[in-house]
Amino acid sequence: MKNDSDAERDGLIEELRAAIAARDEFIAIAAHELRNPVTPIVAQAQLIAARARREGVSEALLKSIDNLQLAVDHYLRRATMLLEISRVNAGRVRLQPETFDLCAMVRDCVRNHEQLAAYAGATIEVSGAAEIVGSWDRMALEQVMDNLLSNAVRYGDGKPIRVVLSADEDGAEIDVIDQGIGIAPQDRARIFERFERAVGNTAQGGFGIGLWLSRQLVLAHGGELEVESALGQGSTFVVRLPRGTASEAEQ
Repeated sequence: MKNDSDAERDGLIEELRAAIAARDEFIAIAAHELRNPVTPIVAQAQLIAARARREGVSEALLKSIDNLQLAVDHYLRRATMLLEISRVNAGRVRLQPETFDLCAMVRDCVRNHEQLAAYAGATIEVSGAAEIVGSWDRMALEQVMDNLLSNAVRYGDGKPIRVVLSADEDGAEIDVIDQGIGIAPQDRARIFERFERAVGNTAQGGFGIGLWLSRQLVLAHGGELEVESALGQGSTFVVRLPRGTASEAEQ
């Protein structure tokens, strides 16, 4: 029989579990509600930018519109990240695989980051395989690429960034290579933990969970996310994926 101490402990554990579940549900609802209204705002910002260029407005106004788009995109990425975090915390990482060209998806992600890179004085070049067709969760891998490219721009010291694509019969590999500040050996493992960042400078911003989330999403595919880096010599983040991902039902 359980004594009073055991019963009290079990009661506390259940309360903690309920509190954590309530927290994760709140984060999921909040992220969803924060994200949805931003989608039409993004569309309107894009329309305004296109019209401004057609009508030949001043460079100062164009720059302000570009800055608006960057701010909205940044907000949308953070809201999306919160939604994914809530799913991972709740153990609800259910991939929805579809067959698509990984190279085309990566190039789309790179195009979405070109303006941010230019703002930092950097460029992004994609090389390697022209086409890699497989079955993956597109949205999950877009989130991974978004996090890796954002980090490369943030910590890349304004130098060129390279994305290299390769594949064989069994799987695909994506290398995101920057020439920035690099990561110390003792920090390479902890950067994949929650609320950890490679650089302690809070001015760089960020939740400190992008790499943790990226690794969780890659692992859910049966893949790997690793880093090769040296201080002052940049970093290479390597994503390895199998060609096929199990369906949601099979998981």
